[in-house]
Amino acid sequence: MTRTSTSAGLAALLLSLAAVPLHAQELRFALLDADLVTVARQLGKQSFDDNVDLHKVQVIQTLRSGGGTIPATVTVLDWPNLSLHNRPQPRQSRLYCLHDATRDAQRLGLPADQGPYYRMNGRAGSNPLVGQDLTRDPIARFAQLIADGEAGHAPLVTATALLATAIGDDATTRLEAARHLAEQPLLAARITPLQWSDVLSRTSAETADAEYKVALAELCVGQRLPGLVEALIVGLDTMHNAEYARAVGRLCSVLLGEDAAEPLLKRLASNADGNTRKAMLLALGATRVPKALEALLQWKQLDSNDAAINAALKEHGGKVAREAAEPKPDAKDDGQKPDVKKHEAKPDSGGK
Repeated sequence: MTRTSTSAGLAALLLSLAAVPLHAQELRFALLDADLVTVARQLGKQSFDDNVDLHKVQVIQTLRSGGGTIPATVTVLDWPNLSLHNRPQPRQSRLYCLHDATRDAQRLGLPADQGPYYRMNGRAGSNPLVGQDLTRDPIARFAQLIADGEAGHAPLVTATALLATAIGDDATTRLEAARHLAEQPLLAARITPLQWSDVLSRTSAETADAEYKVALAELCVGQRLPGLVEALIVGLDTMHNAEYARAVGRLCSVLLGEDAAEPLLKRLASNADGNTRKAMLLALGATRVPKALEALLQWKQLDSNDAAINAALKEHGGKVAREAAEPKPDAKDDGQKPDVKKHEAKPDSGGK
């Protein structure tokens, strides 16, 4: 298999892992999809008819336009009867990821001199608030990084800046930057070994943000960094979040294949109590390898009512694991009617 095909396969796997986030955050996709990325403020709204509102939006700073001059104001079409739809908020400076709505405007018969017309991107997190100083605002800076990358700026400069964001302190942009780098292997390839050491250190550090920890781990998996498996498993000592535990199991399988259960079993032998044990068992189940199932079934025989074992079996999946996780019917109550004949009293013989 060529290096290119291996990288493509790994990238696809990482995308599939990232497809199950703890909560939706898709600003990076909106930035890539948009025809116009701008910081803007809604000035006013008027109804065109019962189904369409027209928002007049003041452009404060254009980050990406795809060519052409953007006027001081644009009109954003809004369909208020659609619930799953972002819409401009009055007098707030926000980042706008906009799509060309010229055809929609023509279909509706809107006057050309009131344009240009756009519609908002519907992705979660694609219309965040921004501060007054755009040079210091983390959202505006991240959006500019993505715009610069799309405009063909030096990949090394873009990758370095994104990495600094990914291991930074702003909760929203660091998560987006880590995921973007994991999804862009050509950019990640520009990161130096010393920089990867910083990422691994950040991945190993204690944090209450499980989603961020998983995003960093997925970024590191793309490089198969030495020590990553140990760092992920040690993280289960303090991070008992179920989604993090599942991610540890999945990523161990990516890195170790059929041997994914081994380091978890070794750790369980020395650290097997309380919430840490529950998290490690869930991670063991999430590896979905035969060795994990074998160990879980053995423990199930020792204690059939262990909730953590049953949860791990369900996570492992497969018919055998699911059936083993199901509660067994009580032998004293097997669903059958009692044998009345064994308990009915004998008729009085009158002493004979």
